[in-house]
Amino acid sequence: MRIGMRGHDFGRLCPQELARRIAEAGFCATQLAFTKAFPPPAEQYMTPEAIADIRAAFEARDIALPIMGCYVSASDRDPQRLADAKAAFARCLRASVRLGADCVGTETTHFTFPESEREAAYQRLLDFVKSAVAVAEQCGARVGIEPVSYHTLNTPEMTRRLLDDVGSDHLGVVLDLANLVTRETTAPQAQRKLLDRALSLFGDRILVLHVKDGVFGSEGKWENRPLGQGVMDWANLLPELRAHNDDLCALREDVWPGMAREECALLHRWIGE
Repeated sequence: MRIGMRGHDFGRLCPQELARRIAEAGFCATQLAFTKAFPPPAEQYMTPEAIADIRAAFEARDIALPIMGCYVSASDRDPQRLADAKAAFARCLRASVRLGADCVGTETTHFTFPESEREAAYQRLLDFVKSAVAVAEQCGARVGIEPVSYHTLNTPEMTRRLLDDVGSDHLGVVLDLANLVTRETTAPQAQRKLLDRALSLFGDRILVLHVKDGVFGSEGKWENRPLGQGVMDWANLLPELRAHNDDLCALREDVWPGMAREECALLHRWIGE
């Protein structure tokens, strides 16, 4: 299992400097979101020449690129914003092939409406994903969709439904178990059951893992914490994920400031290296 981190957790840096800092912290993989990881404007990094330079900078440091991040509202109610999201995601899919990234990932929009509106939101998401997958099939890319408990795609079961409704090997899952845990499911046994549901429903379609830790504050909102200081039972969950598929990459998300080396070492210890 490879251990990596989200690139923009170090802030906005030029590709060469970002690759250096990630490698020096001990990570061997990263998630790149051009709009967040590099100094603006993001468009300057989307030319074939710039993408080739970025790829070379990370290859020189032996840093894999399992995922390219594209932050869009994939089930937006506004038709124009949804159209813009489709266009932006399509550009990233084409760029990901030149970059050598294994997939392009996104979440699916905060769901703040009555539950009776979830099906309509799901249908908008389905339309978005079908459009993205059509582009991915044309250019040889892959789409990674990330379920989140408070988003449109909010459960392992709905994630399986989306995989079945799209019906393409060019669609997979970005699994962040912390994003599926709720205040009611923080106990280690509950986390294990949640992971078992995910693995049974789409274990063979997981493209990459996100790893973060935190607590639910007094208002019920997630608050990030250093690894090992929150509710997540990663010391037991990561070995199970490694046993399931040792080829997966576990990406630390929200690296705690000043603790990159320490957190990288902790992740290696948890997976048994």
